[in-house]
Amino acid sequence: MREHEAGGPLVIIERHGGGAGAFLWGALLGAGAALLFAPRSGAQTQAEIRQRALRLRDTADDRVTSARSAVTDAVDRTRERVRDQVSSVRDLVETRTDQARQAVEAGRRAAREARAELERRVSDAKDAVSAGAEAIRAGAPPAAEVDVVVVEVGIDDAPDVFGER
Repeated sequence: MREHEAGGPLVIIERHGGGAGAFLWGALLGAGAALLFAPRSGAQTQAEIRQRALRLRDTADDRVTSARSAVTDAVDRTRERVRDQVSSVRDLVETRTDQARQAVEAGRRAAREARAELERRVSDAKDAVSAGAEAIRAGAPPAAEVDVVVVEVGIDDAPDVFGER
């Protein structure tokens, strides 16, 4: 022991946390001591210790089996939920992909039909212009008459192109 400056001995006390482990060890040692000092014969005490140890082992095995089973069940349930969610997401993606393909194909069909209609109209217009030009060159009056219908006539007070009214 080291001497304190005032002349007296210095005492240091250290404490360590006890916890449940120390309590269980103490309980087991106390139970063992009680069995050893009990008023029974050695054979009876040994048989009782053996029975209690077997019961303790069986209880521990049951609890370990129960915990293992609970963990396994939880893992299986979680795995199944994940599979279900992945499957539903996969189905949703496939459905949306099919819808997008159908929309693209419908757009392509509509574009092809519109192009064909436009080409037909351009061809008809070219044929009509060619026929009209041939008729004018031949000196014949045009084969088709054109009617002009005036829907509305209005007088505007706004200045014309040259700035006059």
